[in-house]
Amino acid sequence: MTKKIQKQLQLYHWEATVIVAVSGGVDSVVLLHTLRQQLPDAKLVVAHVNYHLREESDADEKFVHHLADKYHAIFEQTAWLNVPDIAVEKQARDFRYQFFEQLASKYHTTTVVVAHHADDQAETVLLKLIRGGQLMQLAGMSQQNRRIVRPFLCITKQELVSYAQKHNLNWHEDKTNHDAMYTPRNFLRQIIIPQLKKINPRVVPHINSFAEQIKKQDDLITAQVELYVQTIENSWQTIPNIWLEPTIKHYIQKKGIYQFKQAQILQVVQLLNNDKKPTGRIQLSKNINFVKSYQYIHLENSAKMTNTLQVLPPIMLKLNQWQNFAENTFLWTNSEPNSDEQSFSFNLAQLPTHLYLRSVKTSDRLALIYGHKKLRRLAIDEKLSTLERQDMQVLANQNDEVIAVKMRKHWRVNVDFVSKQDVKPYWLAWRIEEK
Repeated sequence: MTKKIQKQLQLYHWEATVIVAVSGGVDSVVLLHTLRQQLPDAKLVVAHVNYHLREESDADEKFVHHLADKYHAIFEQTAWLNVPDIAVEKQARDFRYQFFEQLASKYHTTTVVVAHHADDQAETVLLKLIRGGQLMQLAGMSQQNRRIVRPFLCITKQELVSYAQKHNLNWHEDKTNHDAMYTPRNFLRQIIIPQLKKINPRVVPHINSFAEQIKKQDDLITAQVELYVQTIENSWQTIPNIWLEPTIKHYIQKKGIYQFKQAQILQVVQLLNNDKKPTGRIQLSKNINFVKSYQYIHLENSAKMTNTLQVLPPIMLKLNQWQNFAENTFLWTNSEPNSDEQSFSFNLAQLPTHLYLRSVKTSDRLALIYGHKKLRRLAIDEKLSTLERQDMQVLANQNDEVIAVKMRKHWRVNVDFVSKQDVKPYWLAWRIEEK
């Protein structure tokens, strides 16, 4: 057993300073003991939380303080004084991990070691399965996640107890762990898992193996989904339908939205598969909407949206002078722009006295080969999203007639102004304004 634990600890690259979470129970006592054996010269910081939930809490704190001195470690403790009436287990966990984060920052380390073991993992997987949720949650706890390291996940509780007994280690037993009605986890630990062991004594390692398989499958799914997410906004139709749901989830998460329901994802998939509804939106939260706009999709923050098109004062374009408009700077020039700048060539029949750059108006029209069309109608025909319509810009003459309109970074010229002769070209160049 000693060799198995040592082998696990040797899998990790340990920093010079390591935070060790120690409650005083057998799991964390074995963790502290084995870490000191493995890392004789490391600076160990023992982190203990006194929850004041049991009469023995203060005695546990003194015991852990003594252990820290025994193993030449720094002792750090915090007390949970504002105990809530509901969701105690979750809020205790949040408080504990916030404390660990503070210590990691204080001691300039990225390693916080906790003593979760194989039985804890099995209980976690069963709880997730019973409560429902995402498939990936059945992968259980990760062996390493950001700062948190869990080297004992493949070691059972009994193996840790055997190790402690072999090395004559003392620990404090939390009496509430034996109360099956204290928490749902205790019920699984004291009632369900012992009954499952009657069917198969190796139920705990088998559940852990199942969780590891799910983790590997999820890694494969994530790798493929990452490729689809790169092009989903402009070509979601090319994604095989079986991959659409996981890709949508990943896309939304990459946008910073993590609180959503499975039912919302199914609504999004249904919207995308509805050919009779080329546009639509699904509300993901109070302000965030998933928007389908023909062949394009995006997330829209309604709190930042306005109901009208962006109205900016027009600017007069002066030849060969960069001028700011919206988030870009523009240059009207008779010299071909640099290759690193976006530009468009205008072969105009007659150069207007003045040129203006402005936002689109509802009355704007453009002459096409087959007749005139309002820009509002043209935007619909081109299947522009709401954001793309707001980004439309117009090049106009002194009579406010539309010479050209910019849509999706491309310009469409009014055929009434196009020259059929070989004339000297002019260019409109633009670049994003650096702020």
